[in-house]
Amino acid sequence: MSVQTFTPQQLRDTGSLKWTGITRSNGDPTIGAWVAEMDFGTAPEVSKVMKDAIDNGLLGYQPPWLEGAIQEATASFQAQRFGWDIAPSDVRLVASVLPALKETIRRCVRPGAPIIVPTPAYMPFLTIPGALDHPVIEVPSLRTPSISTSGDEDEATLPYAASVSPKEWILDLDGIRRGLEAGAGLVILCNPWNPTGRVLSRDELEALGHLVSQYDALVFSDEIHSPLIIDPTVTFTSYARLSPTFAAHTVTATAASKGWNIAGLPSAQVILPDAALREKWDTFGSEVAHGANVIGTLGAIAAYTSADAWQREVIDIIRSNADDAEKATAGTPIDYVRPQGTYLTWWGFDGVDLGGLSPAKALREGPGIGVNAGLSLGADYAQWARINLACSPDVARTIIDGALSLL
Repeated sequence: MSVQTFTPQQLRDTGSLKWTGITRSNGDPTIGAWVAEMDFGTAPEVSKVMKDAIDNGLLGYQPPWLEGAIQEATASFQAQRFGWDIAPSDVRLVASVLPALKETIRRCVRPGAPIIVPTPAYMPFLTIPGALDHPVIEVPSLRTPSISTSGDEDEATLPYAASVSPKEWILDLDGIRRGLEAGAGLVILCNPWNPTGRVLSRDELEALGHLVSQYDALVFSDEIHSPLIIDPTVTFTSYARLSPTFAAHTVTATAASKGWNIAGLPSAQVILPDAALREKWDTFGSEVAHGANVIGTLGAIAAYTSADAWQREVIDIIRSNADDAEKATAGTPIDYVRPQGTYLTWWGFDGVDLGGLSPAKALREGPGIGVNAGLSLGADYAQWARINLACSPDVARTIIDGALSLL
């Protein structure tokens, strides 16, 4: 096996944020299950390219040729992995996804226009808009395959719901519509969906696209977890790929950082197939690219072009961990749905007596597991926790047993 794993003590000794950033109230360490990174080394192909750059002294700022190389690699990867044929010239280098979101809001959204965030959501999606003077409209997502209709909705926004399992999270298009009617200028889409693990279906994406196209609004599509599809029965489709109309209102952001565990080396890509939107981006894009890391960009190129085999092994480990969690929680009050993509999982504790504690605090102070508190991912999720399963099987078992110990 080419996937390098580490013991909890090795991970703590390394000093990673994931394994040292949360402790019990008495200072004792916890199992790191909160930061969105893996407990593995990266792919040997990626590691070699980065080490060679260090040995050769390539440690300065981004040289111009490197952007062309990442454009070619990104376009090739999107075509080979997902069947999305984009031109290399459609790709722009950025430091990471969040700076791309910030500048999209600053430069492309009407001043003060609300930002729609379907929840549960990646935590910064709920805090960044407000810091930029754009109020957030949280749209809690649905758990049942039904959408209320008032009779005047575009029928194209409705059909996807009936094909979704009752336990899966789906977008509330009525809620998104209300936000658009209230003047929202941007919808933040996350696919695969951090934290629920959903890979949004083509029908669901098309329904969203037909809705957004009726308003003066953009979509920021975060597809950073797209290389990590762990359910072989589902297919990942980029939102902007579905229609030139959708592409004209979409900034798509992706990166190799999550899929190959190089999250601490800023380098991401924005995909802009629409010429007008690309032209607008280019008026400020150099500012977003400035913080990109040379070593991270070289690693991303290697990941996209030569590290598939390593990633398949990683996906097998994550899938096995997710399967174990599904089996262990079946028939218990814990609300857990096996993810289709990403290593982040979403656990509900509504039916568990935690003695007045939040799930995050109960897991931290009891079995000693550091997770993300549900309230940080949306106002409706006080009894939920985000748990990272990109870890060794032994650590995953410890996490699962710890959650079950709260019952």
